[in-house]
Amino acid sequence: MKAFIFKPENCDLCRKCEEACVAVCGPANKQSAEYVPHIRVFQSPEGPYIRLCRHCEEPPCVDACIGESLQVGPNGLVIQDEERCIGCFMCNMVCPHGAMKTVMSQEKAFKCTLMCGTKTTPTCVLACDRGALFFEEVSQHNKKIRRAKLKEIPRK
Repeated sequence: MKAFIFKPENCDLCRKCEEACVAVCGPANKQSAEYVPHIRVFQSPEGPYIRLCRHCEEPPCVDACIGESLQVGPNGLVIQDEERCIGCFMCNMVCPHGAMKTVMSQEKAFKCTLMCGTKTTPTCVLACDRGALFFEEVSQHNKKIRRAKLKEIPRK
């Protein structure tokens, strides 16, 4: 399964990922009250971090969605039928990643569906030229981490 990989040490808070997300998935006017990127970059004392849908294996937002707007698709991704959203915002309350975005003027909640960009890479990842955001197979990512750790171990 593919997942977002974030390397905070490479992030300089340029927000290109947010801008690309809105350009493809949201209204064009960044100053609009409806400007809601599905990915958000924040600064904490420990460094940058991101908020976006992680497409959980057992998503609490799907269970909480009264209007059945959120479903787990055949590929395991959490998909949204925006027309079915009734604006109860239960998904906002239960999402452990703070990924649901409320647009009060529309009385709806929205999330990243990974349906933007190319068939293999979301727009936000394509826009990140700092090497901070990736979308890759979790198993491949874990192999890279293990190899790097093994290289750090001194050989006899």
